[in-house]
Amino acid sequence: MRIPIGRLADALKMGVSTLRDSDEPVRVAVFVDRTASPDIVAAVRDALVPQTTSALVRVAALDSTAPEVKPDTDVALVLSCGSDLLEDAVRGIVVAGAPTVVLAESSVEVPFIEHDTPMLGLIASTDRTGLLESLARWILDRTDKATAFAANFGFMRTAAANRTVASCALTNMATGALVFIPGADYPVMTAAQLGMMLELASIYGKPLHVERAYEAAGVAAAGLALRGAARALAPRSGRLGFAVKALVAAGGTAAMGRVLMEVYERDVDYSRVNAAVGTAASAVRRAAAGLAGARAAEAAR
Repeated sequence: MRIPIGRLADALKMGVSTLRDSDEPVRVAVFVDRTASPDIVAAVRDALVPQTTSALVRVAALDSTAPEVKPDTDVALVLSCGSDLLEDAVRGIVVAGAPTVVLAESSVEVPFIEHDTPMLGLIASTDRTGLLESLARWILDRTDKATAFAANFGFMRTAAANRTVASCALTNMATGALVFIPGADYPVMTAAQLGMMLELASIYGKPLHVERAYEAAGVAAAGLALRGAARALAPRSGRLGFAVKALVAAGGTAAMGRVLMEVYERDVDYSRVNAAVGTAASAVRRAAAGLAGARAAEAAR
């Protein structure tokens, strides 16, 4: 099997680029109407706590003056349960060029928004979890800074990670179905899975570190196991062998992504593994030094 080093290098470059993407500047404007529900205000306040210095949340009251929207604003949130000021204020924010979403307890409170558009939307909910999940999806649909948003705001991480895993699973499903040269699909799929791993690391705020090497080794080993399973099952499926390969590739990649998400969410401690690797490396170096010394002494005789 010929391993396309170029593809693997491209995956690593994409991962490094994704890690840089997590440092992109993020600007969120929040306008609070006097009628806004205290529960919605508290939910947004707790959720929009930046995890890096690259994010900035600007908060202002919604009053009779025209809302000020900075040119660098990525998204604008309006917290309101309906008021005479709301429609004109929202129109002004949208005209300023910022995708805007109104957060309310009921759609009845915001009758002028009948359906979502690329620039304007409404999220109505009295459930904090549902509100934040909907907000995460709404923002991800309207920004090209998904990694930066997710890295900064924890409530967006699951939605962003699910999209990354689904995209990679679909890509590998196509690879499994369409690549017919034995063994050629493994490096292509592994490259995609490594890219997925690095993107998930960025989403969860994990920097490039020695721990990523352990995870990359796990991805490569899991890829080999999937390849073995596909090779064992495909011949038994006759003409549907390509479908079996595709399903194994997609399902395996999705499972791999879920495991990585769990690892990053739990913030697994690798200190013992690092210590064991360090001890083993020291032992290898001592053995190599001893062998070199013995050879030098034998040569001197």
